[in-house]
Amino acid sequence: MPSRDDYRAHCDAYVAAVRDLCTTPQIRAALETGRGRPVNDCQRLHPFLSRLTRNQPDRRAHYTLACLIAHERPSRHPTTPAPDPGQPCAWHARPTLGATLARAAHGRTDGPHERTLQVLIRLSEDMIHRRLPGMTRHLLGTGCPPDFAVLLSDLTYWTSNRPSVATRWQDDFYLSTPPPPPPPPPAPAPRATPHETSSP
Repeated sequence: MPSRDDYRAHCDAYVAAVRDLCTTPQIRAALETGRGRPVNDCQRLHPFLSRLTRNQPDRRAHYTLACLIAHERPSRHPTTPAPDPGQPCAWHARPTLGATLARAAHGRTDGPHERTLQVLIRLSEDMIHRRLPGMTRHLLGTGCPPDFAVLLSDLTYWTSNRPSVATRWQDDFYLSTPPPPPPPPPAPAPRATPHETSSP
């Protein structure tokens, strides 16, 4: 396994390479067929991804990311370079999937995006790969694309360190949204009225 900083640089380079592939409509259509399936079930992807993923940890994460990137359209690809992943502060300032879901939720912590997050963090490796394509299409449709390089890094560590990744996604979701309002104070108890005594 390469050093963490080297792997982050690889993640950025991989995303750029896949986006370049996706400028060819036929290749983009082939990559879209991945849909989070295991590598051995993605025969149409091998001609384009084998050179990019050979000897990399967790090839399935790379194939899934290629499918997710293929749901973008080239006209929407970023035109500015990503922050230098060799600078830890710059990398940690980039949004995780939790922060992206918070952005799509428009400040709500009790809606469908929170429920999506709570489902994702409990999924097995196989199930999260299969769930991500549909969720990514939704995020792209709302104008909130994930940071694919950060997501690739997180997926690579999902099997070995899922609790840490899940906690970071939750932290980023809730820290990116306003805290819920405090509950209203309890209503004051009604004042007891004195019993009236009748005159003899």
